Amino acid sequence: MNDTADSAVQAAEDEGLNTTVPNLDVEVWKMPEPIFRKTSGRLPKPFESKFDPADAATPDAPVIDPPSSAVQAPEPRPKSPALKLVIVALALAAMIAFIAVFLTVVYFFFLR
Repeated sequence: MNDTADSAVQAAEDEGLNTTVPNLDVEVWKMPEPIFRKTSGRLPKPFESKFDPADAATPDAPVIDPPSSAVQAPEPRPKSPALKLVIVALALAAMIAFIAVFLTVVYFFFLR
């Protein structure tokens, strides 16, 4: 077949598929105008009674020193060196198992 015959068959198939009634009353959405409101810049009265912003800016406020570095908790250490070796061996075994499972999945899905 040539291209014109294919396009005619394609057009005939497309006409049968389009069952939506065209909507002639299309409203175009228009962004509403922004509303700019002015405020007094003051806090609500109940909030002002709890916290006075003028107190926060006083230079007489006490300065809080950060905790000294000399009072640090000691680092936790394993109770025995054998425990450390067991944990490292288990971590290595878990890594090797993960790599084996990953390579098996890649082999069966992509290379087989």
